Amino acid sequence: MKKITTLVLALILISCGASKSTSELPSKKTLKGTWEIYDIDFLGAPGIYKAFLFDTSDSACFKGSEWVFIPNNATGRFTTNNSNSTCEVSNTRIIWSFFDENDTRYLQFKLVDEKNKPIAGKNTGYRSKIESLTESNMSVVVPSVYNGEAFDVVLKFSKKSTDLTL
Repeated sequence: MKKITTLVLALILISCGASKSTSELPSKKTLKGTWEIYDIDFLGAPGIYKAFLFDTSDSACFKGSEWVFIPNNATGRFTTNNSNSTCEVSNTRIIWSFFDENDTRYLQFKLVDEKNKPIAGKNTGYRSKIESLTESNMSVVVPSVYNGEAFDVVLKFSKKSTDLTL
């Protein structure tokens, strides 16, 4: 009986370890809805940064942009704004998913056309580390390079609604 109790206790301790399982990472349902980027930060050596994000627009055009994530078919879109004279309004459709590596969840997506086919000539995708994701806020880190210098762009989102209009 003592051996069985010890074995059960050992199994409980192993199963309650400190490692983070994929089930503890944010789910697609948490991302469902319409989000807005309310802040953009640059992390790296001191200086002035220029980032052209997702091969579409300057980072400044993403402040105030709207993002829609539809979890049941992994589609969505983002709409940049004309916050300054160098920005044009653009509405870009995406297909997205999560990628998990070493207890870290990443948001990845591809640019697609209205039939959800990858855009010709854009045979690439984008992956951003999810720093935090709750029902109302999200922070992702986008790796970038400018003039040969690597730095990170942190996009901070707030959920506007659970509406899902493409």
